[in-house]
Amino acid sequence: MKGNNQHYNISKDYSRKRMHQSNTNEIKAKQSNVGNTVVTSENLQEQRKNLPIYYGRKELIKAVMHNDTVILMSETGSGKTTQLPQYLLEAQMARFGIIVCTQPRRVAAITVADRVAKEKNTSLGDLVGYTVRFEDVTSPKTLLKYVTDGMLLRESLLDSLLTKYSIIILDEAHERSIHTDVLFGIVKHAQLKRKEKNMNKLKIVIMSATLQADNFVKYFTGAHVCYVEGRRHPIKIFYTEEIQKDYLHASLVSAIQIHKENPLGEDILVFLTGQEEIEMLANLIKEIGMFLPESFGKILVCPLFASLPNNEQIKAFTNPPLGYRKIIISTNIAETSVTIPGIKHVVDCGMVKAKTHNPTTGLEVLKVQPISKAQARQRSGRAGRECAGICYRLYPEKTFEALDDYTVPEIKRCNLRGVLLQLLALGLKDVLKFDFMDSPPQCAIEYALNQLVMLGAVESLNSQKVFK
Repeated sequence: MKGNNQHYNISKDYSRKRMHQSNTNEIKAKQSNVGNTVVTSENLQEQRKNLPIYYGRKELIKAVMHNDTVILMSETGSGKTTQLPQYLLEAQMARFGIIVCTQPRRVAAITVADRVAKEKNTSLGDLVGYTVRFEDVTSPKTLLKYVTDGMLLRESLLDSLLTKYSIIILDEAHERSIHTDVLFGIVKHAQLKRKEKNMNKLKIVIMSATLQADNFVKYFTGAHVCYVEGRRHPIKIFYTEEIQKDYLHASLVSAIQIHKENPLGEDILVFLTGQEEIEMLANLIKEIGMFLPESFGKILVCPLFASLPNNEQIKAFTNPPLGYRKIIISTNIAETSVTIPGIKHVVDCGMVKAKTHNPTTGLEVLKVQPISKAQARQRSGRAGRECAGICYRLYPEKTFEALDDYTVPEIKRCNLRGVLLQLLALGLKDVLKFDFMDSPPQCAIEYALNQLVMLGAVESLNSQKVFK
């Protein structure tokens, strides 16, 4: 997936003054005509045929038709998120219910639904729609729906068997968000109960961007496993020689250097940990960009984080105007699911803000911590979605080798009060017996239950916790 590893230096005295100076070896910026591209239905259909998953579509349709549960392992860039639901829709598999595909983030649900609607040449909310918190863009005609995992979890509170759906696709399963982990158990139970009651069968598709199927195979007994290769554009990886403690400054220097040394049309994606860092870096880049020579081209800075309004998030996915380079500054929201067009360069700070629970204080905090190897690979993969790319890791190679292989599932490091309350609302009286893929420690469950009793959300009756 990556080219030969190389190292690069980030000059500590690379001051703003130096950035303003004209480079004697200026590369004449090439004007990108991407902004003028007219996207037609024919173009979209050609793009669909060029995706790696297209060549395995018949086998995938057969797999879902002949198996109750399918696990699809496919690397980034294969087209699984946009294409597989369409293949199943085109195969008339929505005759007995809606096809729903979950996403861990609202921006992914919205942008993917919009893309699929365009590919189906239909208005968003008609044949194809989406549902996220506070926004439902669907209609009685909708047969393919993208939702956040949290929204499907809420739907299960009203209908535990999820009877309106014929196929449930749990996408980005490798992220192991707390909502997705709970959904594993809920859809597995719904599938079994619907079969016992001779109701319409429920098909389950689990999609993951990491090729680690063991946990899923053990949990979904008898599931059929499919592998589809992703795009394999070469990616050159650069490491720093030393750890960059001030990764915000290192990100700034790297982004400006990349902008000055590469032609327009090669957009940049910078990974940071949160909104405050993103806004700070965005302002610095805008300020510095005002003083750069016109020959480098102009900079369009696009922040991307979960709480950003939808109309602002969409800018990151829109082609820049003629003469501009897009620099997207994002949290891990851009690691998977969404494809940002034009990305050639990725700057990875190597850190992420993750939710953790301190049982001593009872507080849940967002803690900045190193990413996992899997996350690092996902980030570098952003540079190779459309063409050969370059990833600049702001840490040494030995630091990468010391990272954990995978991220600890959220359910093992978060307060379980909200999850347990939802399970109790579903009618589950003994939450200790819920079928988790990776069960959280029993002490964590008991701690959360005791907190719910103290808060008056549940009442204790003969050692059982009953939902009020």
